[in-house]
Amino acid sequence: MSVAESPAAPTPASAPPGSSPEPPRGALLSPAVRQELRATLELAWPVVVTQLGTMAMSLVDIAMVAPLGADALAGVGIGSSIHWMFATLLFGVLLALDPLISQAWGAGEHERVPILAWQGTWIAIFGGAVVGLLHLNGRWIFTLLDQPDAVADQAAAYFGGMAGGVMPFLLFVVGRSLLGGMGITRPVMVVTLLANGVNALADWVLIRGAFGAPKLGALGAGLATTTTRWAMVVALLLYLLRFRQRLDLRPRRPDAARIARIFRIGMPIGLQNAAEFGVFAAAGTFAGWLGAEALAAHQVALNLAAFAFMVPVGVSVAAAIRVGQAIGAGAPDDAARAGKVAMALGAAFMAATGLVFLSFPGLLAERFGGEPEVIARATDLLRIAAAFQVADGIQVVASGALRGAGDTRTAMVANLIAHWCFGLPFGYALAFWAGLGAKGLWWGLTGSLIVAAALLAGLFLRGGWRRLGRVHA
Repeated sequence: MSVAESPAAPTPASAPPGSSPEPPRGALLSPAVRQELRATLELAWPVVVTQLGTMAMSLVDIAMVAPLGADALAGVGIGSSIHWMFATLLFGVLLALDPLISQAWGAGEHERVPILAWQGTWIAIFGGAVVGLLHLNGRWIFTLLDQPDAVADQAAAYFGGMAGGVMPFLLFVVGRSLLGGMGITRPVMVVTLLANGVNALADWVLIRGAFGAPKLGALGAGLATTTTRWAMVVALLLYLLRFRQRLDLRPRRPDAARIARIFRIGMPIGLQNAAEFGVFAAAGTFAGWLGAEALAAHQVALNLAAFAFMVPVGVSVAAAIRVGQAIGAGAPDDAARAGKVAMALGAAFMAATGLVFLSFPGLLAERFGGEPEVIARATDLLRIAAAFQVADGIQVVASGALRGAGDTRTAMVANLIAHWCFGLPFGYALAFWAGLGAKGLWWGLTGSLIVAAALLAGLFLRGGWRRLGRVHA
């Protein structure tokens, strides 16, 4: 029976009792490391495909909007950045479900899993409604950020179209955490891949005005994403109904104590994510001060870099699950090994993407840049992006490993220091005082990611998380 069909019990990462922990002569990896590598890859690859599928929807949005001009492309880009800055706070809170569910599952406390999932569902419903309302009539946000009028109009239209998409996004995160904590990742991947077809069709109809529909431009891009997210939630719910005989999925009332505990664990994750997304949103705001072409180029390069980033994000989810299950099973040494293997995987992949960005930046930028000036600027930025790929992979996987261990506060502090105390001021100085423009902003981002990687990897390797024990809610 496949992993997609049955909840997976935690797989011990250590070698069987009595076996030698040393690798056989001529082998590069010990049996325990090879076993952990296989287990991590088995969990990670569906999540990686899921993340790539999610990001592919954004790239399709950009490709569909690019022919409308630099103002529309820049507006959708900055609108998306501000949307994620709002949504990622609650997204981070819900990531607390990863250690809670995976550790409960690893400890054999299966009855707690649906209880936790329902508390996350209530957070998604009420929080999604509040954040969604903030998306309506959002023109003032982009005026406050001093964006050009034409760009602000396009951004506000896209932002408004995304209003109804916050809640389903958060509900999907809850479903993903429920299944992922049990070691089931493939159904989420399948749903996301199918959603790409829905999104492409919705973009074609709502942005371009196919089949006699009105051409809604940036507003259509937002509405297409909202429509797709609701379709994803419905599809995942239908799959979850398969487990109603194995897990007690009947509705639970909101439990204030458990919700408060989820917030205590998850709010640092949310603030950490908001710090990281926020620094890129701030960089986008600064790029907008340099003109629509600079902002459009920034968004093209950022989305291509984000596409590559989805792979270590998927590995970080697997790291959180493996570390959490090992801690739930009372095996901290296995948890440490899981985190180290996952960080090595993330770094190896991002080294490869760095070479691609360095070798073919123009070819990549041409696919999404639209106007020649935008393509030329995006090409320069992708060369800079090559410099931070490995650091970006290490920092996100280390964050996932710490999250699985229940240590979320130190990761939050590390990101705040790296991005807001170092990277953003450094980038601003290079962009405006040194006259490097958007390239200066990206060198600042490079510095912040290197600092974040050093801090987060160091925190995990030092092992302070071992003192925390299990987390409960």
